[in-house]
Amino acid sequence: MSHDAETGAVKKTALYDIHVALGGKIVPFAGYWMPVQYPTGIVAEHRRVRNTVGVFDVSHMGEFEFKGPRR
Repeated sequence: MSHDAETGAVKKTALYDIHVALGGKIVPFAGYWMPVQYPTGIVAEHRRVRNTVGVFDVSHMGEFEFKGPRR
C-alpha cells in the first residue's frame, strides 16, 4: 500500500467525510481511506445506480500538477 511520502500516513480523499457520514465501512486502499460497503448493502447500492445515478470517488486515482508563470 502506498502512503503519504512525508508522513507515512494513509491519505483521505476529498469525499472522505461524506463517505463516513453516510456510514461507509472505510478501509485502506491504494494509500487512501476508501469505502467498501454502506449500511444499505450492495444490492441497494446496485439498484440505486441502475435506477437513478451513482458517483464513484476517483480522487485517489491521480494527481494534477500545474506549472507555469503563476506558480
